[in-house]
Amino acid sequence: MSEKSSRTQNTLALVGVIVSLLFVGWEIRQNTKVARAAAIQATAEQILDWQAEVATDEDAIRVFTALRSGVPFAELSPEDKQRYGWIVSATVRIMENRYRQVQMGIIDPEDMGIAGGTSNPNWFRSPYFLEYWASLEPEGSWAPDFLEFFETEVLGIREPAEP
Repeated sequence: MSEKSSRTQNTLALVGVIVSLLFVGWEIRQNTKVARAAAIQATAEQILDWQAEVATDEDAIRVFTALRSGVPFAELSPEDKQRYGWIVSATVRIMENRYRQVQMGIIDPEDMGIAGGTSNPNWFRSPYFLEYWASLEPEGSWAPDFLEFFETEVLGIREPAEP
């Protein structure tokens, strides 16, 4: 084989490797987009499922109506406090899921939504939610980094930690 032929083959092989790497990069980018879209869709489905379940639960509707009408959280029955707690925990878990997805680079921070993961930040900052939250010992239920984020960015009840 001549030297010119050998250089041509090497050049073609190099071009083939470069084209292959570009294709792999493009595929990775496409897969990343698909993973992000799936994560956002899964979170949307979690929220829709939660809303549909709460919207058809007469007891949950009664509890929310009472709280929004000004009944203090402390005046709810023990059963209603428990019911509200389970409903609230589900929303906080959805937000924690989004928070973790951002940390892993699956979704972008802006995909967290208003106030870090909710389209209704006023609900989390409502007197009844804050009263409920104050009645908890959240350190045992949520990871410290998420708890700091939630209480700082969403609830606004904690000052950001020093870097």
